[in-house]
Amino acid sequence: MTELLSAKQMQACDKRTIEKHEIPSLVLMERAALKVVETIEKECENANSFSVVCGPGNNGGDGVAIARLLRLKGKTVDCMVLGDSEKFSEQLKQEIKIAESYGMTIHNKLIEESIEQADLTIDAMFGIGLSRGLSGEYDYAAAMINQGANRVLAVDIPSGYNADSGKLLGETGVRADITVTFAYMKKGMLLGDCKAAVGKVVVADVGIYLERGTDQYEILIDDDIFKFVKSRAVDANKGSCGKLLVIAGSESIYGACYLSAKSALTTGTGLVKIYTHKNNIASIQQNLPEAMYAGYDGYNEKDLSEEIKWASTALIGPGLGTSGMSKRILKQILREANYPLIIDADGINLLAEEEMKELFKETSARVPVVITPHLKEMERLTGIKVVDINYNMEQVAIDFAKEYGCFVVLKNFTTIITDGTQVSYVNSGNEGLATPGSGDVLAGVIASLISQKVNPQIRVAVCAATHLHGRAGTEASKKYGVRGVLARHIIDEFGNIMGL
Repeated sequence: MTELLSAKQMQACDKRTIEKHEIPSLVLMERAALKVVETIEKECENANSFSVVCGPGNNGGDGVAIARLLRLKGKTVDCMVLGDSEKFSEQLKQEIKIAESYGMTIHNKLIEESIEQADLTIDAMFGIGLSRGLSGEYDYAAAMINQGANRVLAVDIPSGYNADSGKLLGETGVRADITVTFAYMKKGMLLGDCKAAVGKVVVADVGIYLERGTDQYEILIDDDIFKFVKSRAVDANKGSCGKLLVIAGSESIYGACYLSAKSALTTGTGLVKIYTHKNNIASIQQNLPEAMYAGYDGYNEKDLSEEIKWASTALIGPGLGTSGMSKRILKQILREANYPLIIDADGINLLAEEEMKELFKETSARVPVVITPHLKEMERLTGIKVVDINYNMEQVAIDFAKEYGCFVVLKNFTTIITDGTQVSYVNSGNEGLATPGSGDVLAGVIASLISQKVNPQIRVAVCAATHLHGRAGTEASKKYGVRGVLARHIIDEFGNIMGL
């Protein structure tokens, strides 16, 4: 797994390295510059001319050092430092002095034709400490870089974005093809507007480290999560691999139900029983004979109780609808289930009603409950507007998880998973996941891994399932293109990725 830091956490690491370990900031700046040049040689090997646009702080100092190193390698370099020279940081002033000692000219204004003609433009205006939008010559420079540059490399983070939320702070932000960030990935690079602006991210080791057991940080889930998913026992049978009840689908609406159930079966659940309207069964059964079925025509409390008793895990919500009967079904399973519940789609929409929230809180105090909202569903649950959730996903998810005692899987192009205390990010998917039924597939995988008890910690199963879903979407996109991926294509990739 990969550590994710906020701007404040990263700045604390910087400060400790300089003050406690007595490594001068100029040494760190030189290390950073060397790492950027190494990345350029690897990722942009044909680039021979460079335009380096620097700001007034230490990010600008990085830029000047990069420009010098490129010049010493025989490259054509124009280095521009913007802003009031009296307000330059001490490290920037020192880097300018060093560069000039090598005979370099440091320009104090933007050279537009350099940006237009250079093979690579390097954005070193502002780093992770930026707290306001770009203005004046910086705003103009960002616009010029976006319009005129052939390729763009950002130093630490593209200029113009909040390093925690990813929000574009003003009217303009640099859009990079490559971002070289130092020591650790920053959270904002996966969120908001910044996600689309960073391009390929390279994390460069510059000798700044977390203190394990002391520093706080979040986790970006990667394939290492699968190490914590136990293998199937050699003496396993279908009864020992989980009994999942999928309560989904309303009359003549069965696609979501089918996808969730197939997803669960494909990822290893031993027994899956679909509880749906009786009119749906024949159509689903033709395509999914491996599942078991229980149909209803109207609400029957006794029959539903028997199905609830049968299971060891339940998923409720995909395609269920929000009718009065659906509401009664959800209420009953919240009252009676004595095992993990996964609530998705219409199940979440029903939870938005105040009377349901109280019952939901009582249930999550008794058994593990996982909810899987996208941003609009989270808006219904919390009353917070989508635009505000988008730039504050982590805190919104934490607050809800704490209040209701549940696991939250807040879905977006980067998904955040939390139990109110620990936070994990999943960024393994791509835009190919933006297809009908993708969320139903995810709900099925989460329910599947939980039902199989792949790890004593439900959080691990949820993280593994969400990462697997993203990876499967990415793999499917390679075959069908991001516009051609269907939900069933995602399911088809599961076994190849995880060796399930």
